[in-house]
Amino acid sequence: MRNQEPAAPSRRNFLRATAMAASSGLLPGIRGRASANHRPNILWISAEDISPDLGCYGDSYAHTPNIDRFAAEGALYERCFSISGVCAPSRSAIITGMYPTTIGTMNMRTRAVPPPEVRCFPEYLRAAGYYCTNNSKTDYQFEPPVTAWDESSSRAHWRTRLKDQPFFSVSRKLDPRRGGPPAQGRRSRSSRVAARSGRGPVATLLS
Repeated sequence: MRNQEPAAPSRRNFLRATAMAASSGLLPGIRGRASANHRPNILWISAEDISPDLGCYGDSYAHTPNIDRFAAEGALYERCFSISGVCAPSRSAIITGMYPTTIGTMNMRTRAVPPPEVRCFPEYLRAAGYYCTNNSKTDYQFEPPVTAWDESSSRAHWRTRLKDQPFFSVSRKLDPRRGGPPAQGRRSRSSRVAARSGRGPVATLLS
C-alpha cells in the first residue's frame, strides 16, 4: 500500500494555529518575553489606501515618527501582496484567512454567506480567553457573526476588558479617501494624485 503524503495545511488551519500561538505567547517577534502564562496584548492599527508613503519606507515627505518607531521595534514587511485589487474582498480574506474565491466574497459589494465552518479569526482568540474589540469598520462582504467581537463600534476599546485579561484590539481612525488638511511644501506622488482627485494628502495625517 502506497504511503500518502500528508495534506498541506489549509489557510484556515494555519490561521487557527497562529491565533492559538498568539494566545499562548508563542509567536516569534515577542522576543522570548512571553510564556504560556503571559499572553501578549495585540494592538492592530489599520489605515487604508496609504501605499508605502511612510518615513519607515523611505518617503522623505511623510513625517510619521510614531509609525517609524513601531517599524524599528517590530517587523517591517518590504514584499507585500494583496489578495484582491479592491478593499472589501481583501478585508474578507484578512478576517477569515481564506481566499475570497473560496468563500464567495470575490466580487465587490457582494453580500456573501460564507460556509458554516468559516470563522473570523478573533473568534479563535476569544475562545482562548482574549477580549477582542473592533473600532469600528467591518465591511467584510458578509455580515460578521455576533461571536466575532466582544465589542465592535466607534466606542469599542480594550480598556473595557476584565482585569488582567489579554486583548486583541483593532483601531481604525483614518480613512484617507475622505480628505484631510492641505499639503505643505513638497508633495509625494500619491499626494499629488490625491490633490488632483479632490482627496486630501495622506502623509500629513500619519504623524
